[in-house]
Amino acid sequence: MKKMMALVLCLAIAMSMAIMPAAADNAYRTLYSGEFTSLNYLTTATTNEFAMAANVIDTLVEYDKYGQVQPSLAESWEYDEANLTYTFKLRQDATWVKADGTEYAKVTAHDFVAAAKYILDAANASSTANIFYSVIEGAEAYYLGTSTPEEGQEPYPVMDWETVGVKALDDYTLQYTLMEPVPYFLSMVTYVCFMPVNADFLAEKGADFGVATSNENLLYNGAYVLSTFEPQQKRVYTKNTANWDADNVLIETIEQTYNKESATISPELYKRGDIDDASIDSTIAAEWLSDEATADLIHPIRQSGFYTYFYAFNFDPQFDAAYEPENWKIAVNNENFRKSIYAGLDRVKAMLITDPDNPEAIMFNTVTPPEFVSIDGVDYTEMGALAPITELGVDTFNEEQALAFKAAAVEELKAAGATLPVKILMSYNPNTTGWAEECVVVEQQLEGLLGADYIDIIIEAGPSSGFLKEVRRSGKYALLKCNWGPDYADPNTYTDPFYDGTYNWPEKATGYNDENGRSQYYNLVDAARSITNDLTARYEAYAEAEAFLIEKAFIIPFGYGNGGYTASRLNPFESQFAPFGISNERYKGQTLLEKPMNTDEYFEAYDKWEEERAALAGE
Repeated sequence: MKKMMALVLCLAIAMSMAIMPAAADNAYRTLYSGEFTSLNYLTTATTNEFAMAANVIDTLVEYDKYGQVQPSLAESWEYDEANLTYTFKLRQDATWVKADGTEYAKVTAHDFVAAAKYILDAANASSTANIFYSVIEGAEAYYLGTSTPEEGQEPYPVMDWETVGVKALDDYTLQYTLMEPVPYFLSMVTYVCFMPVNADFLAEKGADFGVATSNENLLYNGAYVLSTFEPQQKRVYTKNTANWDADNVLIETIEQTYNKESATISPELYKRGDIDDASIDSTIAAEWLSDEATADLIHPIRQSGFYTYFYAFNFDPQFDAAYEPENWKIAVNNENFRKSIYAGLDRVKAMLITDPDNPEAIMFNTVTPPEFVSIDGVDYTEMGALAPITELGVDTFNEEQALAFKAAAVEELKAAGATLPVKILMSYNPNTTGWAEECVVVEQQLEGLLGADYIDIIIEAGPSSGFLKEVRRSGKYALLKCNWGPDYADPNTYTDPFYDGTYNWPEKATGYNDENGRSQYYNLVDAARSITNDLTARYEAYAEAEAFLIEKAFIIPFGYGNGGYTASRLNPFESQFAPFGISNERYKGQTLLEKPMNTDEYFEAYDKWEEERAALAGE
């Protein structure tokens, strides 16, 4: 009966969507299932909200479709190596507008100072403050001076703002002073923590700034204005005609309709032409490709971003007693136990859910994806301690090793007082296509190899909205597939998930701390960060830190999160391209295709893009 009711509900939803009024001309229509929890781009650290900010707030620079840096709010810039200063000359035709499109103020250098002050006030709890103060002179000391000390801790000195290396030299001249050479700094300023904010509007809104209840809680200076925002109903982005580069904003409106069943119903609505983008899982892809009527509606997914996916063990479980968190602590702190899971996981079989045709093509053995950065033609993942890990090939499944690790772990776990089988809580977001199916594959494959008397994987659906907050950030998992996207062009950006407890709290693992109680991983990362004048040595040091995480099985690298096929009326080779930050989230520069790109057209466009990009690089 429940299944029948669910089917009826889905059909009713589909029918209601089918009779939506016709979209406006040049409108890109999609469904979404995860609502914004905040519009405050200065505090959020959620990809869903980054995508919003990328389209409504411009940055100092941006990247074109070939990955070449271009002026944006800054018309020009220069770097003074002796004084470690970046000076940006801002354009004078950029404006802030309200949600209704009316002009509020000019964008000036003071807006970047106001944003920095807001981010560096610990009371505002910016999730990206650490990225900002990791490079700007005096920023961390100022931030600490605004923080509330823990009980028994001495307060940090309160610092004057003049000690922070962010200055408006005049209305249209902005200067950042670095605390040490940062060879990748220009790539950082495309990120949310370097976005501007208008100080008057910030003061006017107070605590309501960026609250996800109204589009009027933001100002806009980007390609689009969030003209309609009805939480869990609809949001509409409308072209910002006041934008300095409005001529290159080619899609007039982006209409996003909320539906918690979007992953289920979007393919059929897309096929009927009611929406312009849909999630296509491997089963639907196989069906559509075998049918002449639908084969041309989809094409391969382009790996335009460098999001990395990995399975993370949780060393600080906060889940319910029914899942035996204390027993899990004993198990997860046993290295042989973790390695039995690492060697026993058939990653290729699990990745078949994402890409049934060629799963190896989207897999890699490291946290940092290949081709992210390189030195003298040598890829970072092939340097230092990562080289032998990369050379293993993507098929790391080793039944013999897994069973040997299991045998050693069983003896050690029993001696430590653990009970078997160890319960392993593995959650998934029900609105992420294929995730539930992948969990089933992992459960069956690992339990089939290692034995149900050793592990008991418990699959549980998390909430469709707020999954990251409720599950990952709250520590309500034992083993979880996580992801991370780079914020700038340096391996340090891939340490963020594991530094200071963002994901799996490696500092809480027993047996891996130095005499001062500090994690070995932290020490390795700190050593790498301190190398600023020798990129080869810097990358090799980061490779050692990353290899430590993998060799000790703190995590199990997986690969890219996208593979297989997608359905969209967008040309994937028109979008801004950068392996970091938020450029790939922007609709600016893109057009709507009259008919979807098919597979042959996709590869023709890809080859053309590669040729054009290579020609630019050779100039």
